[in-house]
Amino acid sequence: MPRLDHVTIDTRDAPAMIGFLQAILGVKEGYRPPFPSPGHWLYLDDHPVIHLSLTSSSTDFPPGIFNHVAFSLYEFAPALERIKASGYRYEYYDIPDTDLGQVFVYGPEGVKIELQYPRPA
Repeated sequence: MPRLDHVTIDTRDAPAMIGFLQAILGVKEGYRPPFPSPGHWLYLDDHPVIHLSLTSSSTDFPPGIFNHVAFSLYEFAPALERIKASGYRYEYYDIPDTDLGQVFVYGPEGVKIELQYPRPA
């Protein structure tokens, strides 16, 4: 059965992108094979789920590189506190006809992260 392995984000500013993803998702930078192109691998639960590729393009750089990527949350309250403390813009909604909520967090270079969580009954 296929499953999501990782997402790759092109970025011009790796430190800003890494800081955003650490603050919002709690990722940790880890080992990246010695590819010829520069980049970083960010880990959750010992798995490199986000690959950052560095680009020097200063024009025609699409904002966000992708529309968004979603992660599931197990503990909403601590995640929301982390998001609020990060200073990044966020918004949250209930997903109609479900018991799920979602938080969208907007980071550097237009990147948008969705965090889904079970709403309290």
